[in-house]
Amino acid sequence: MLNLVMMDIRIGKKAAIGTEILGSPYLTENFIKSKVYFGEELVGDFYIRYNALNSEIEIKNTNSEEENPKRLLANQDLRVKYGLRELRFSTYITKKDETKNGFLSIIEDGDNYTLYHRLAVKFSEGKAAANSMVNPIPSRFAHFVEYYYKKKGVDRIDQLIQKKGSLLKILDKELREEVSDFLKEHKIDLSNEEDLIKTFEYINTLHATS
Repeated sequence: MLNLVMMDIRIGKKAAIGTEILGSPYLTENFIKSKVYFGEELVGDFYIRYNALNSEIEIKNTNSEEENPKRLLANQDLRVKYGLRELRFSTYITKKDETKNGFLSIIEDGDNYTLYHRLAVKFSEGKAAANSMVNPIPSRFAHFVEYYYKKKGVDRIDQLIQKKGSLLKILDKELREEVSDFLKEHKIDLSNEEDLIKTFEYINTLHATS
């Protein structure tokens, strides 16, 4: 079953400017032993490395450096228990209204909303030194995190803008005052993941009218 969704990894090009690249496209450089599921069926334990830049999961049968990794092809039925989280291939919509595909992790799931975490990586090309008085700028990978939500009964996953006004806007009108009071009472910082999860846990205790 797994062989149907595995193929060789494309070898990426090296940075054009110099040889030094800061950071990494991977969540971790090492392969981590992880469980792979197809639907509800456990396929087995494999060694996994997540390439967040390309939103690809690299997979090996062993942790041997001699074994060449393959990549898992995009498939909505695949789930990977990777470290403390579970990666699921999903279609989501960014705050710029762009529809994209990639791996998300569910970090809160309740009666009203599901909250997702996405690790993203941006690659910045380096620059050669303009003259001998300045140093060249190395290429670098920068990690950042995005959050997405899905309202129960709505067949789409949207990016969450982590501001109070934007959060209240996605809620049913009759819930906004309660959530606003919760944010104020608990001094919630929506840029903090722990507070964000706490907020959605509270929202999922409220009565949903639609």
